[in-house]
Amino acid sequence: AQTAPHWEDPEVIEINKEPGRAIFHSWDNAQKAVKGDVAQAFHQSLDGHWYFHLSHNPDGRPEGFYLPGFDYSGWDKIEVPGNWEVQGYDVPIYVNHPYEFADPRTPITDLQNGPEPPRVPRDYNPVGSFRHTFHVSEAWDGREIFIHFGSVKSAFYLWINGEKVGYSQGSKLPTEFNITPWIQPGQENQMAVQVFRWSDASYLECQDFWRISGISRRVFLYSQPKVRIKDFEVVSVLDDRYRDGRFSLFTEIANHNPGNERLWLEYRLLDKENEIARGEQAAKVTAGENILLEFHRELPDITPWSAENPYLFTLLIALKDRRGRVLESTSTRIGFRSVEIKRGQLLVNGVPITLKGVNIHEHHHETGHVLIEEMMLEDIRLMKQFNINAVRLSHYPFPERWYELCDEHGLYVVDEANIESHGLYYGERSLAHNPDWELAHVDRIVRMIERTRNHPSVITWSMGNEAGNGVNFYAGYHAAKDADRTKRPVQYERVEIGSRFQLMFDWNSDIIVPQYPGPSTFEWFGQRVLDRPFIPSEYAHSMGNSTGNFQEYWDEINKYPQLQGGFIWDWVDQGIRHTDDEGRSFFAYGGHFGEGMPTDGNFLLNGIVFPDRRIQPAMHEVKKAHESVRFSLLFSNDSMARVLVENLYDFTPLDKFDYVAYIKADGQKVKSIEVPQPAAQPHTSEVLVLDIGGVDVQPATEYFLHLEVRTPEATTMVPAGHIVANEQILLPWEAEHVIGERILPGLTLSRKEEVVSFENDELRVVFDTRSGRMTQYRWQGTEFLSQGEGPAPDMWRAVTDNDFGNGMHRNNIAWKKATMEAEVAGFAVGPKGEGAYEVQVAWKLPYVSTRWETRYTVMGDGRVHVYNKLLASEVESSDIPRVGMVMNMNTEFEHFTWYGRGPWENYCDRNISAFVDVYKSHVNDQMVPYIRPQENGNKTGVRWASLANNEGTGLMMISDRDNEREGLEVTAMPYASVDFDAREQYEYGPVHLELAYIEQVEPRDYIRWNIDYGQRGVAGINSWGAGPLDKYLLKVDRDYEYGFTLVPFSGESREEIVRISKMR
Repeated sequence: AQTAPHWEDPEVIEINKEPGRAIFHSWDNAQKAVKGDVAQAFHQSLDGHWYFHLSHNPDGRPEGFYLPGFDYSGWDKIEVPGNWEVQGYDVPIYVNHPYEFADPRTPITDLQNGPEPPRVPRDYNPVGSFRHTFHVSEAWDGREIFIHFGSVKSAFYLWINGEKVGYSQGSKLPTEFNITPWIQPGQENQMAVQVFRWSDASYLECQDFWRISGISRRVFLYSQPKVRIKDFEVVSVLDDRYRDGRFSLFTEIANHNPGNERLWLEYRLLDKENEIARGEQAAKVTAGENILLEFHRELPDITPWSAENPYLFTLLIALKDRRGRVLESTSTRIGFRSVEIKRGQLLVNGVPITLKGVNIHEHHHETGHVLIEEMMLEDIRLMKQFNINAVRLSHYPFPERWYELCDEHGLYVVDEANIESHGLYYGERSLAHNPDWELAHVDRIVRMIERTRNHPSVITWSMGNEAGNGVNFYAGYHAAKDADRTKRPVQYERVEIGSRFQLMFDWNSDIIVPQYPGPSTFEWFGQRVLDRPFIPSEYAHSMGNSTGNFQEYWDEINKYPQLQGGFIWDWVDQGIRHTDDEGRSFFAYGGHFGEGMPTDGNFLLNGIVFPDRRIQPAMHEVKKAHESVRFSLLFSNDSMARVLVENLYDFTPLDKFDYVAYIKADGQKVKSIEVPQPAAQPHTSEVLVLDIGGVDVQPATEYFLHLEVRTPEATTMVPAGHIVANEQILLPWEAEHVIGERILPGLTLSRKEEVVSFENDELRVVFDTRSGRMTQYRWQGTEFLSQGEGPAPDMWRAVTDNDFGNGMHRNNIAWKKATMEAEVAGFAVGPKGEGAYEVQVAWKLPYVSTRWETRYTVMGDGRVHVYNKLLASEVESSDIPRVGMVMNMNTEFEHFTWYGRGPWENYCDRNISAFVDVYKSHVNDQMVPYIRPQENGNKTGVRWASLANNEGTGLMMISDRDNEREGLEVTAMPYASVDFDAREQYEYGPVHLELAYIEQVEPRDYIRWNIDYGQRGVAGINSWGAGPLDKYLLKVDRDYEYGFTLVPFSGESREEIVRISKMR
């Protein structure tokens, strides 16, 4: 039988590759090792521009390209590290769970019947051939020389100076080869690399991200002496009382010399610059053999590492010859930290911790899977500032530098093996059950652990994601325990057995880590005694305008001890910068590259930050729900408030922070309050007594107590004065509301055919009896309305990604039809006392069998009161997307002010972070640029809002005090709602595949102003079926009533605007 090539043989995962190890550098003395300067180490970067040739398939590979005499001068040059698809070669493909090379949607594969592991396409399987020349210093002569590839996808061969060195696969862990036999120190050396886009390894790399290939992490040479430190493992944990440190060092020494060697191994442990431990021992190493040396030490009163206090020590290791001369010195930073599971809880340093986590992909908006350190630092900075303390590396190990930064700045890490075979699903075909694939599974798990087990930030190992469960993961679990002397918890999400509320879990996961449970599932598990912690590996799917009901999750987490957090899906929208035919730069997603290629569209845009790391509104909600200091009002009167402050930190007492308190009314601070310094220890609380007296309470005015917790001093990630937690509490203060008498100027009523008008010297208001709309609103010579489009019923919104997922575009489409095809069923006019008229309009709403009734009261001073009532419907849809009115204002009214929740976009199920205040903005800044256009820019709890021009003339909306809800919902921007909708009419189709992007949306020549009773929530459990929680739906089986007053103004001061807002 014909032998399968290496790249189609699951039992050939490497040839001549070095074993896994901790990544460290080699210096020639301890002083250099302490500094950690790689430029002074025996290290040589090979990153840069390499010669490159791309073949369409393996048969087209250039023959003999690795030979020294091969002429590659005509080849292109490509950046390394880099994904070739992002550099203009071949096609970036995005699919979620299918195998992109065996997808029936593409015409270019010979695997038309689906995946056939381990076979990969022969007709279309691009192969990248690389050539690069480098010089090696003569100083490296007589040393062992290695080459390090940080990441190569998916499989590759290496040649040095025309000689084949080896083969490797497993694209998210380093590959190292000992190239000493083939290298020529002091001379130019030639390297050839051949990379296959797809190999049998691709069957284990079916993750939900861009399927792109190449050499995507750094490449470098390093050298070590003939007798060298091959690897070391550090065990630095706490004793049973969690006070003293237990330190062990296991160091493997290799002897490449032809004779036996006697040597000394020494370690020094430094706390900053102070040595706190030292040890040395002599050893003999047989020629060509390895030995393992051990040190053990107890260290009293050690400062432990945690994400809240990432305290690190420097470990120096030196290898000396028999005369005491240093052969090699290296260093690493370690932390003392214990991780264990006791009584069904995950403990760090003996304390049950809460993981406020996100899943993160290795993604850069311009370079694909190539991350630079500046981007890593920006990610960590944002996480620290927005109360995220944990990351799950989804779904593969990250670059080594990421772990070092997490150690330094304090993030808990779930390190996950590069295993996902989602495209084969979880039944009999799953590779988890196939013993031919055991080596590939176990090797990926063990190599991951061997590389990062010395990092204190890594607190659990994950064996992979969505790859079924079976014998290969049973073997992987045992191998993981054997590879890590600290016995960290091992987790795996696919150990679920059963369905929601009937779940059981297989034995090979130390933590229950399900995907996408809703708040009710959190509660269900919280109410039970579990043998393991409950920490969902993925929840709160944040696709597009999403992350609703996030606080509901944390209400449950903070209530039940075994609910210890979770990991949001996910951190960053995976858009890639691209340019369209009109020269517009935009973030591309699946389908924007390569006509006819398989795609799952925008399903990789699930982040709470945009691809370039600009934050999305959902980030503020995450920060608020993740807060570790919580305030609640116990009692207040007109002079004193008792406030409960709860310390939800795991290790930090509250006296580490500064506190600020004040009272605001109508957007102004009316009193500053001295806060007694809290000192509550972690997981405890205390009561603060605040002096809130001395405020002159005014009628029709809300008074809010604000409390802020701030950092007293700057760290590298968080500035001084940064707010880590805050709260806004409405004080129950009321003063008698005096309704002023107003004498209204007279109005003249005119009727002419289908036009009804009201006017006096300063005012002209016109209605069209056919459309039922106000068509003119002119006051003191200024026209507010654009194109005669005054308020009209609006019961639809541009469909969000979650709306698509839960079928709103199908199930609720009758409300869009009703909005677009509403018919006037009645129009009546009559006097309403002196100087006022009432206009009653009734709209028949087809498809939903109900009516919308609006009653206008037009007053001679320019005010127009609008009262709306939507009657209950018996339509089959369970809810109404929106209950509101929309009007179009002239573009000059571009200055938007509102008194409500803000300043960022918020919705009824995502607004706990948006405090009530007076905010000012420009209408051009109100759009949130979700990559695929959809509903955006809403504000909730709006008591009043105004649009004004540069001269200070404008129109104010004042919510009625007797409205059912706390204020109204308002949107104001120079875009129509339909501009963000995937369809102007009613048939939507597979919208996520239609490749729309926000840069295609052009501003209109008017400002859309929605004044709504409300919208349905944006939802946030998942994006493939779950809708908003029931309490965030506008049910069809009831009436909705709300009112507001439109008030013109001109040049008034801020105080006058506030005074007008209180007029009724």
